[in-house]
This record gives sequence, C-alpha cells and structure tokens, in this order.
Amino acid sequence: MVDYDKLVDKLKEALLGDLRKELREFKKEVSGLLEGFRIAIETMNKRMDSLEKDLRELRDRIDKVREELTKRIDETNKRIDETNKRIDELSGSLNARIDETNKRIDETNARIDKVREELAAMIMETNTRINETNKRIDDLTMEISNLKAEFERFRKDQEVIKDILVRLRKLEEKVFT
Repeated sequence: MVDYDKLVDKLKEALLGDLRKELREFKKEVSGLLEGFRIAIETMNKRMDSLEKDLRELRDRIDKVREELTKRIDETNKRIDETNKRIDELSGSLNARIDETNKRIDETNARIDKVREELAAMIMETNTRINETNKRIDDLTMEISNLKAEFERFRKDQEVIKDILVRLRKLEEKVFT
C-alpha cells in the first residue's frame, strides 16, 4: 500500500524547494535592471506571494486532512482491536457484532478511499497551478531577457551617438577656427 503521508511530504518538499529556488534565482537576475523593471518585479512578487499563500493554505488543508485521517484510522484500529478481543472471548454469540464491525470498517475504508481521491484531485490541481505558474515565470523571464537585449542595444546606440557628437564638435571647432 502506498504511504500517502510520505508522498504528500515529498511532494510538499519538492514543490516548496523548487519554488523557493526559482524565486531566489529570479530575484538575482532581476536585481540589476533599471527602475522601469521595478513595476514588473513588484507585480510578479505579488503573484508569487499569492501562490505561496495558496500553497501554505493547501499544505495546511492537507495537514488537517492527514491529521483527521490518522485520528480516524487510529480510532478505527482501536475499535477493531476491542472487537477482536470480544470476539475471542465470545466467538459463538458475536457473529452479528462481527458483521456490524465489518460494515463499519467498510464504511471507514470507503471514507478513506474518498479522501484519498480528494487528495489526489487536490494534488493534481496543485500540480496544474504550479505548471501554470512556472509557465508564467518562464514567460516573464523571457520578456525580461528581451528587455535586457533591447536595453543593451539602446546603450550601444547611445555610445555611437555620443561618439558622433564628439566628432561633430571637433569638426565644428576645425571649421570655426
């Protein structure tokens, strides 16, 4: 049987680790840009804060569900142990109670399966949202790279213009002297 707690923990670690790593790299890359990029960065930081908030909320919900499931499983296991003890003591007269306990176990298993399905759906939804966020980050990174290249071209054009102006001044000085 798959250990969903470990799977959820690994998924959380991987998601949070990747997101934090991407945030650090993104902040390093953007830090040297002009003031005009500040607005774009602030907008993206707000988006990332919102995503982190959503992830924290999702993690809290997953933790609550896991805690509730663990509690229910522990309670069910306790009831099963008590029932088995009574069955050993009164095996002949407790067939009806065994059937009732099995019914409760089936109901509990059905609830566990339902919660498992809900968790799987939540994980899929989270993966989709993360993929969408990664695409937006990639798009913004590409846009910033394009803006950097354009800025570099403007800077080179400015150097050429400065050089032309210096040459014009020299020509003017030669013409007027």
